[in-house]
Amino acid sequence: MKIKEIRAATLRLPKTMPPTQARRPAWTNGAEVANPASRYPKYRVLRSEGAPPWEQVGCVVVADDGTWGFGMTDNGAPVASIINDHLGPVLVGENCMATEKLWDIMFRLTAPYSSAGLASYAISAVDLALWDLKGKLLGRPVYELLGGPARDRVTCYATGNDTDWNMDLVSRQPSSPAHTDRRTASGDWKETKNSWPRREN
Repeated sequence: MKIKEIRAATLRLPKTMPPTQARRPAWTNGAEVANPASRYPKYRVLRSEGAPPWEQVGCVVVADDGTWGFGMTDNGAPVASIINDHLGPVLVGENCMATEKLWDIMFRLTAPYSSAGLASYAISAVDLALWDLKGKLLGRPVYELLGGPARDRVTCYATGNDTDWNMDLVSRQPSSPAHTDRRTASGDWKETKNSWPRREN
């Protein structure tokens, strides 16, 4: 099965509102979170302060029988351009089932302008769409194509500065296999991820 078309477009997704009123502002509104530009005071407080106003990107890979796969990524028009102007046209006609080979081709083709950064987002979107397409063509869920389930349960963890809030919210969730590992037998959290303000020496 060959690739017939690859195209990408920016997405303006609707904002969803929570069903209940927040009891406090989100920690992302004012908490200091480390970022690559943290050494500069102007960009230290909010990670989003220096972020570009780019939208998300949707990528569609179409096989020659009309079956298609979909992948998403970030960084808007620049990433969509890499897919539409470079990666998409070169991959047309390739075997859409050869996901490992196609990833390697994309990685090597983008090396002249760095396979990291924006190119890595473009590669990711195409790769996700290819796996989605492969799963549809084989009639199998992608997690099975990637080796099947590795464990019966997944340990959850809380992230953010409002650790007490996260713990309170999760503790009120109904008991289910998805939540069985969130605490140890003693009721303590096994892991949390926090972003505390930096202290100046």
